[in-house]
Amino acid sequence: MTALKLISSRDEAGNVRTFIFETNGLAWIAGQNQGYTLPQAGATEAENQRWFTIASAPSEGVIHLTTRVSDSRFKQALNAMKPGEEIMAYDLGGDFTWEEESDEPVVMVAGGIGVTPFRSILLERHKAGKPLNATLLYFNRTEEVPFQTELQKLSNKHPEFTLRITIGEHITADKILELAPQARKQILYLSGPEPMVESIGSKLHERGITVKQDRFPGYDDKNY
Repeated sequence: MTALKLISSRDEAGNVRTFIFETNGLAWIAGQNQGYTLPQAGATEAENQRWFTIASAPSEGVIHLTTRVSDSRFKQALNAMKPGEEIMAYDLGGDFTWEEESDEPVVMVAGGIGVTPFRSILLERHKAGKPLNATLLYFNRTEEVPFQTELQKLSNKHPEFTLRITIGEHITADKILELAPQARKQILYLSGPEPMVESIGSKLHERGITVKQDRFPGYDDKNY
């Protein structure tokens, strides 16, 4: 395990908050995830351990954990942290990444807080001077949309990047293909609540679509 010190935290939108940590030498690929432990959250792993996809681009030089602050003991302990206090990180990994050398267009689908890996991926490519050949379908329950301004700025700078934000609409395979029919011929990245990703991912696979998935446990269609 690696201890990471909290630098600061900030509100994003609604109950979404970003916690910014020192990297302590950790290196990751945009889109990867990691396990984290807060002993003060409780005695059991169910209480004191969580997985997060890192929301910051590696080039930012800090680790962003962006989450909806719920009533869970872990989230409350995380929200109570003061600068200088530490979280323990372990098992960095995951393949929800954009191939380094590929400029082939892709479709990205985010359900609410599932947008975090896309922030990391898109910012990293932007800072590396690479094209953002992507369509991002961003579904959110409410008009309080995390990273909306940041993503719109990227869209303004990159005409090859299309951002489509949909508010309060049920996410389905049919809706995804209606908004991005090109997904039938491209790689589709699907990120969001675990039940949604499993269900929609299966339906897209059945249609012959190549899908990469990032599942967010603890979220469903009522809280994503």
